[in-house]
Amino acid sequence: MFVYLTVGHVNTDAARGRKCYFSAKCRCFSLPTPYYNAVCSHSTLHVIPVFKDNIRSIDLSYNRIQKIQNRHFSYNGNLKELNLSHNKIKTLSKYSFYGLRKLSKLIVSQNAIDSVETNTFFYLQSLAYLDMKQTKINISTLQSLPLLKTLRMDFILNESNSLSFRLLHLKHLDLSGLSGRCEARTLTEDVFKFIPNIEDLNFSACKINWIYKGTFQFMRNLSILNLSYNPCLKFSGVENVTQDLSYTSIKILKLTKIHKTFEMNTMIKRSHLRHLKKTNLTEIHVNSNRIQKVEKGALLFLPSSIRTISMSDNEFSYGDYLSEIMVVPVEHVNISELFKSHIPSNHEERCDHRNEINFPEEEVEKHILSIRPNFVPLPQRLKSFVYRKCLIRYEIPAMNLSENSIEYLDGHQNMFYSLIGPLCPLDHVTYLDLSDNMSSNISKVFFQCTSNLKILRLQNNLLGFVLPDDVNGEVLQYVPDLREINLSENRIPTLPYYFFKSQVSVRRLYLDGNLLDYLIFKIDHMKNLNFLGLSNNRFSYLDKPARNQLETVLKNNKNLSIDISGNPLKCTCDTKDFIQWMGNTKILFNNLHFYTCRLSTDKKQNLNNPKRLYEVLQKECASYTSLVIGLLSLVVLFVSILTFGLVYRHRWRIRYMYYMVKIRYFETKQKTHEKKIYSYDAFVSYESNDRSFVHGQLLRKLENDAGLKLCIHQRDFLHGRDIAENITSAIHDSRKIVVIMSQNYLDSYWCMFEYNMARVESIYSRNKENILFLVFLQQMSPGSLPLLVLELVQSQSYIEYPNDEYGDTVFWEKLKEVLT
Repeated sequence: MFVYLTVGHVNTDAARGRKCYFSAKCRCFSLPTPYYNAVCSHSTLHVIPVFKDNIRSIDLSYNRIQKIQNRHFSYNGNLKELNLSHNKIKTLSKYSFYGLRKLSKLIVSQNAIDSVETNTFFYLQSLAYLDMKQTKINISTLQSLPLLKTLRMDFILNESNSLSFRLLHLKHLDLSGLSGRCEARTLTEDVFKFIPNIEDLNFSACKINWIYKGTFQFMRNLSILNLSYNPCLKFSGVENVTQDLSYTSIKILKLTKIHKTFEMNTMIKRSHLRHLKKTNLTEIHVNSNRIQKVEKGALLFLPSSIRTISMSDNEFSYGDYLSEIMVVPVEHVNISELFKSHIPSNHEERCDHRNEINFPEEEVEKHILSIRPNFVPLPQRLKSFVYRKCLIRYEIPAMNLSENSIEYLDGHQNMFYSLIGPLCPLDHVTYLDLSDNMSSNISKVFFQCTSNLKILRLQNNLLGFVLPDDVNGEVLQYVPDLREINLSENRIPTLPYYFFKSQVSVRRLYLDGNLLDYLIFKIDHMKNLNFLGLSNNRFSYLDKPARNQLETVLKNNKNLSIDISGNPLKCTCDTKDFIQWMGNTKILFNNLHFYTCRLSTDKKQNLNNPKRLYEVLQKECASYTSLVIGLLSLVVLFVSILTFGLVYRHRWRIRYMYYMVKIRYFETKQKTHEKKIYSYDAFVSYESNDRSFVHGQLLRKLENDAGLKLCIHQRDFLHGRDIAENITSAIHDSRKIVVIMSQNYLDSYWCMFEYNMARVESIYSRNKENILFLVFLQQMSPGSLPLLVLELVQSQSYIEYPNDEYGDTVFWEKLKEVLT
């Protein structure tokens, strides 16, 4: 076998080969000692290097060699394969191949050879394979090749050129115009009469217009016949061929494009196939022939040995022949690319015969509309059915199929916009491909009759519109034995948790190219899962539940691999657990060298070493955490101090407001226009040690003599009531507050409480009215007074008790005046 090197695509083996010792432009590959293969293609060689006797194959293709020196290969008696294609060789002399006694394969195609001596191939007695396409080697020079089995050559059939030579061992003959030059407008019974043992004959693209009866009749061993790409032959010309094939060993018949693309539609008739009944034909290819109809009864002439029918790129319409297909023993059918569009050719081949019966194209559209029968007949032995790339837009409704053995169904690249179903029975189907169909709907019973399905391919559709609503996994409930599911490129935003609940045997699950951002569907029950494709979605990371599911699967399948490449992954403090998991897990990440993630600085980072990246993130995030904790602590401390300061500064107001709200909650509400009525003329605030003055003199002078009503805590406070509430209520219900100031008063907590409550009352409830009156029982220096008392002394009323007869009179008169 030759190893080829093409420009831009260097063979991997050649890349590993070492330079040959005889030429730096050649690469040598070791074989069992002491032999080598030499590859010298694409090396701009102008002359052939000198090779040693231990070379088994030589590839000199795609160079600039113009001549083979006489006896150049004299020392290459062990050479078996030689490739000289795509050079500039013009002549072959008698001694060009001298010494190549073991050569079995020779390729001299794509050269400018136009001169060949008669005995050029005399020394190639072991040659079994010869490729001389695109050369002008005269076929008469091949008579000296008695062991030749495979021949690839150009063929121009005219009066001076025919296959009138004897090659009794020739098995494979390639005359195709697709790889060389071929023109044989008419084939007669004399063309192949000297090569009767042919098994494989390729006569494609040879501009054949007509084939006479008897052309192939004597080829008893013919098993493969290729007459494709002869658009002037038509099915009328094939009728003579099929008659001859009944005398051969035909197995494969290829009749692709034997009808012009832009002619009227055609029909396969009974006469075209009737002679095949006596053959052992297993495959027939009639692709791209504008076939619209099959004559009733024609399919019944297919032999019982038929197993494969390929009829793609035609324009079939619904007809009576469909009922006959049930008895055809075919196993594999391909009717893809129905109604395919074509581009007109600028070099349309001219035909000599026009005997085909055509049908107007108007009938095609009429039958397209009736292509949806409720009952679809199928061959009972049918195992493979291919129906792809057909330009027909419709839904797949519920269908009743005839009994069949279909295992392989390929319907991708159509326009099945809605999958309703079910299609019953399809009990044997294991492979179903409905990808590339623009399907936006699938019913919950579509797979009802495909319980043995193993491989399901639905990629490149629009099922993201319906699958998120399948919360109970009803779409796939009838196919529990699935091994492979492909839902890629379906614009799926999310899948419900129980969507795959019935799929416990899945091994490969493809969800690439969707809109998923979280893996919330259940997969940890898939014990055989070995690949999960999530590439090109919207994952920024895999959260902990998703990672736990994958780890659960890994416990049952140590070969689990996933692909999350092409996702907008993030490498931040929030996702560092995910990065750590990537570095520690035993799960294999496919294409890890392509993974990238985005840092908190919005810079992209390669993810091919997750462990190292996690270490970097751990350091960064640790410093950020300390900083954040420190800042938060400072903020809390500042707020606490500020709050404490505000509370302390307004402590009396807060306490006053608390008690006032509490008091007013129980009071009867008064109308706002009514004037406030006080219960007492004054509240007397004093310390217990000064009670002799209050009870002995103050009450007598003010209550008995002046008729004022005073509030005294030992007498007027309600028993069982909170003391602070009693104080606040008394102050609030008194017109004035008299403070009996003494050192004892300043040392008493409750006295200072009464004093501060009185101050707050005067400021906030009585619009800064002067209601507080101080009575000093003793001389007190300003330095001994608290700031709050001193401030009041300097701004408001106070009086000192004189404790003498004249002074007492003035004192009591002044006090009465203030209170009244």
